[in-house]
Amino acid sequence: MAFAPLVSLGREIDSIDNLFISPSGRLTLVETKLWRNPEATREVVAQILDYAIRLSRRSYSELEKMVLGAPFGSFGKYTKIYDKVSNTYPSEVLPQEDFIDEVQKTLKNGRFLLLVVGDGIRENIESMVAPLHRFPQLLFTFGLVELQIYESPSLPGKRLIVPQMLANSQEIVRAVVRVQTTGEARINIEMESETERDEGISARRRVLTEDEFFGSITNQGSKDIFRRMMDSAKEIGAIPVWRSISVSLQLPDPRGSRQNLTLFVITTAGEVYLGWLTEQLERIGLDPKLGIEFVIKIGALFGVTNKRNMPDSLARNLTAVEVNQRYDDFFEIIGSFVADVKVKCEDIQAKN
Repeated sequence: MAFAPLVSLGREIDSIDNLFISPSGRLTLVETKLWRNPEATREVVAQILDYAIRLSRRSYSELEKMVLGAPFGSFGKYTKIYDKVSNTYPSEVLPQEDFIDEVQKTLKNGRFLLLVVGDGIRENIESMVAPLHRFPQLLFTFGLVELQIYESPSLPGKRLIVPQMLANSQEIVRAVVRVQTTGEARINIEMESETERDEGISARRRVLTEDEFFGSITNQGSKDIFRRMMDSAKEIGAIPVWRSISVSLQLPDPRGSRQNLTLFVITTAGEVYLGWLTEQLERIGLDPKLGIEFVIKIGALFGVTNKRNMPDSLARNLTAVEVNQRYDDFFEIIGSFVADVKVKCEDIQAKN
């Protein structure tokens, strides 16, 4: 599903009870209500639609500013939406530029998941969803979730909460018609159904196989360089983690945890980039400065600085040709970093 997995952006953001985002850049709005009167359900449906319309008028930068300034945000030390999403789901998130583009498209098209969640929905469902058809310009998906709450007789104060999706017995099909002019008195009309959109999203987010990855690289020179890079990375203990448009070469934690350390990422566009090491090193109990020093050394090799707000990333991506020109030096730095990590992990084990 394109809206999953969910990363919380916080509560009471522009009056939205709960706002979530996915690694693919889709937004989920959740409005919660206790149903005290017969009008409550219809009111909250109108309310969440109003929130969706307001949100669709925001840009990515406005959304980020709004999220970071929320009174009940969940960002902690993060200063960017992408920082939190990439550290929460590093193997599923899109590259930063693609992620921002997808969020911007999501906002522009109103392609949100709208969820109304309550403890008892007693309205006629068909009458409730009728207002949804008044906004054909927004490509949202709507859901009603009823929470069935049970008290535990043996554990006072404990509750079992069972969510139930309503309206799942009928399928509501919405289609979007796009009319495009070419400037030559010709009009191109396309119609896209929700199913077709979702299938397209799944295809973009599916994990590539090794053959598919290399088959997507059009430049034979880049393809050969990347094959060689993967072989060299494997020789020093790295494993490939395949994504939808890239492969990440990661070093498993020498002490056996589930945390991997991202050495570098190569993409089907023929580029190489670094990222996430400081957070990953911290999770296995190592000094995050190791990751920053590693990136500084790689950057110095190619005359590229670190990003100001993300010191474990370079200010720009490297090309396959660049890496090939300093290939041995590139892997000497990586090999030295891997050896340093292993030694420090052994020291920690010896102390324990």
